Amino acid sequence: MKFWQSTHVFQHPWSTVTQAFWRKYPNDFQSSVYGTDTIERYVDEDGKLHSKRLIISEWNIPSFMKFFFGETRGYAVEYSIVDPVEQTLTLRSQNINAVSMFAMREEISYKSVGETTKLDHAAEFVFTACRLVDGAAEDWLVGTITEAASKGLMAMESVSVKVEDEMQSALSAIDDISSKTMRSVDSFATDAKKSIDSSITDAEKFIDSSIEYIDSSVDSLTNESGAKFS
Repeated sequence: MKFWQSTHVFQHPWSTVTQAFWRKYPNDFQSSVYGTDTIERYVDEDGKLHSKRLIISEWNIPSFMKFFFGETRGYAVEYSIVDPVEQTLTLRSQNINAVSMFAMREEISYKSVGETTKLDHAAEFVFTACRLVDGAAEDWLVGTITEAASKGLMAMESVSVKVEDEMQSALSAIDDISSKTMRSVDSFATDAKKSIDSSITDAEKFIDSSIEYIDSSVDSLTNESGAKFS
């Protein structure tokens, strides 16, 4: 049995890294992973998201091990839990084919640490096909997971940057829409004020004209009445 572990700190907030995790496959760094299928997903009474996925990949088995494997495509089941309150994403996975020859178990956690995210990655594996090659096979598994983890970090970093770029573009678009809306509101308010001012001016002119007409009419009637009584 062999053990392996690694840690890494992403210079991205937990919300960005968790989005990158769900969008990780496919990527340009891990072409050996064919894809994932979600088998089950639900939110429990505490608001935690539980997921069960099937991970399908190519094992790239060395020649001395091909005798023991009828198929080089690997299948693993991944169980994950997202806790939005504690800001943690934890998962464990294990291969489900070739289990009579070897077992590989992984445990991974992504935990928020301020504006960064800490990754803890641990694995254990045991090969039981043949004593003559068990040690070499386990060494191969160590090398395989080391290389896969390195490529996985590059993939996560790439997707995290993409997520942040998309978020920034979305915020910029919202700001642009808000600015255009405010300009439209200001323009409407200005036009409305001009229209109201013009209406008030016209009304004042009408009132003044009406008063002048009334005064003229009153003066005319007064003059006529004075002429009759004189």
